Amino acid sequence: MGEHVIIGAMNNPKKEVAEQIHLFGESGFDFLELTIEAPNASPQKLAAAKKEINDALSAYNFGVVAHCPWYFSVAHPYASIQKATVEEFRRAFESAALFGAKKITIHTEWAPYIAPERQVLVAKTIETIATLHKIAHDLGIALLVENVSEASFSLDDFRNMFSELEVGMTLDVGHLLIEGEGKIEEYIRQFKKNIQHIHLHDNDKRRDLHLPIGAGKLDVPKTVAAIKAFYDGTITLEVHSEDIDYLKISRDKLEICWYGKRKHLQDKKYRSL
Repeated sequence: MGEHVIIGAMNNPKKEVAEQIHLFGESGFDFLELTIEAPNASPQKLAAAKKEINDALSAYNFGVVAHCPWYFSVAHPYASIQKATVEEFRRAFESAALFGAKKITIHTEWAPYIAPERQVLVAKTIETIATLHKIAHDLGIALLVENVSEASFSLDDFRNMFSELEVGMTLDVGHLLIEGEGKIEEYIRQFKKNIQHIHLHDNDKRRDLHLPIGAGKLDVPKTVAAIKAFYDGTITLEVHSEDIDYLKISRDKLEICWYGKRKHLQDKKYRSL
């Protein structure tokens, strides 16, 4: 199904956004995943830099997929804290709209141990996501929910949520690699109709390291083949490195697995003209 892969990169919120867009554009990426996060990509900072950022996006014909802070709770046991967090989500969604984002990703609860019981955790998660879905929908943005861990929100929890809410999924391959053998294929099999965005990165199967693909224990050819069999949307290489060469190497590995080495080299030569 996936004749073409759309490959993006995520900004480091400690750095200036427009500067990173130029770096990604000159490096041949297709879009920006804008993580709306302090210190340099908070809603306030993004609003102040709106023209500069939009000019940079236009220079490379970049679309935007947005991402909320991973540490925002969706199942906090204190109602006043959860209410305040929802308002911060709202500000992030409004920031995403400033740059034309049509999709925004949130995480399930990053600290699942805060819930007194599992059924409370799941119920509060779904309740908050329903609220956020309406806010995003009113702004013309599709809400996507990212898998974090089975302790946070399990495969069965996702299945139940999708039966209740019209939200999509951001499939995080690195997170699933930690969860155990076969989880990537199982999530693809269960949720291929719900997956609207993908995060691709590598690790040692124990820690969420965000390594370049091929630098950890991910079976890259097998994983890319499984994705290509059903998907033709956006993939963000969520590689956390100060050196962009590792990001470009990851893109090259993804393209070689997707297109084959000959076509990848032909395309690379064309881009360099």
